[in-house]
Amino acid sequence: MTARYLAFAMKRGRLAALAPEPAGGRLFGHMAGFRDACIEKALARLCAHIPDGVRAHQDIVELAETEFAVRQSAAEPRQLRRLMELAPSELRVVRDLGRPWGRHGDEALREALQPAETLAYVAWDLTQYAANTDTIKRTNIYSAFVDIYGDGAAERLRGEVADFKAQFEKRLQSLGAADRERLQHAFTLHCAPAWGDYPDPAVERHEEESAAEGVSSAVVLFGMLCAVGWLVAYVAIVYRGFADQTYGVPLAAFFANLTWEFAYGFLLDPLGDYFHTASIFGFLVDAVIAWQVWKYGAAQFPNSSLGRYFRPIFGLCLAVALSVNYHAFIDLADPDGEYTGFGINLMMSILYIKMLEDRGSPAGQSMYIAVGKWLGTLCAWIATALTVTTSPQRTWPTSWSDFTRKSLGNRSYPLTPLINVMYGWTFLLDAAYCVLLHRRIRAAGMSPWRRF
Repeated sequence: MTARYLAFAMKRGRLAALAPEPAGGRLFGHMAGFRDACIEKALARLCAHIPDGVRAHQDIVELAETEFAVRQSAAEPRQLRRLMELAPSELRVVRDLGRPWGRHGDEALREALQPAETLAYVAWDLTQYAANTDTIKRTNIYSAFVDIYGDGAAERLRGEVADFKAQFEKRLQSLGAADRERLQHAFTLHCAPAWGDYPDPAVERHEEESAAEGVSSAVVLFGMLCAVGWLVAYVAIVYRGFADQTYGVPLAAFFANLTWEFAYGFLLDPLGDYFHTASIFGFLVDAVIAWQVWKYGAAQFPNSSLGRYFRPIFGLCLAVALSVNYHAFIDLADPDGEYTGFGINLMMSILYIKMLEDRGSPAGQSMYIAVGKWLGTLCAWIATALTVTTSPQRTWPTSWSDFTRKSLGNRSYPLTPLINVMYGWTFLLDAAYCVLLHRRIRAAGMSPWRRF
């Protein structure tokens, strides 16, 4: 899994570096470069311990460069064959890192797998080209052939497919009977579309040349400000938790938030952009808060079944929250975590007010937690709104009225009316919590702003 993350992130970082306008704009470009250099270094170290690992590492870099050339309509015919050969590069790195190739005959198996994997990718891309009724990516193998060869694309691709099939059948003969039968079965199952009927070219649905990907620098800026706001809140939560020997996040919101950070940072497009990367750090801080909940939680419920069985309930709540959160991402078609993230945020805002009243004191709470959450969530909404009002080419909205009208009137993901409504209530509840907490701290004879 680690190798898959690194290979995926390294290729994406390479594509961003090649682009005239990297994903996320040029803001903090040196930070992205530093991150990508660390990823490449880690993957290179991993590949140094596998057979032909250096070659595998180089293949991922070349794959990114080849894809970029195809995307810009600057690819040469020879590069199309390389695109076919290199398409499974990330898969091969993960496979080779995860399996020790030491058994007799393993080298022959690896050799036979290479053309089979290439043909499986071709078959998949042909299936996607035929099934897709929307925009077709230029890096789809059949799409790349159509862009260069036009109506002759099918004939050209069939020729390449026949060559790879011949390679596979020749290498198959060097395998043992068991490996040969198993690989032949998988080959027939996954590669059949590569020699069936090819779909008709649909050039009008191909992705535009030089299509800019990613978001504007303004989105990245407010995304980073969101991270800063939440970082202040997180640090204050951890500090107050240890100082007051309690936990600083309402329990239901804590379990939801911890598992959200885990799913968003590790399971959904890991290391894919600034926001997914920031969620990994958020999860690590949440892990400290989890330890505080584990240590101090039972004491909050004396003389009750909840306090007596607190730790088994802790584990059960984690399992429930993770399964619900993960499937909410999938079933709600919420890859950016908008519905789930703002929903959890709204729940947290309600429960913070309830926790303040239930405890009857500001234990585990401070104005820095309240304000950090308030401002962090505000910046998160602004970043979301900027994704629908700006682009990599237009960093800022044309005017405040245009920004307000488009963001509040937007009907499609990632900024739907439901998300706007959830954020509006979160904003008001956070403001109310700040006022109530300020009064409670003053009533306890403490200075609101000296109590971190």
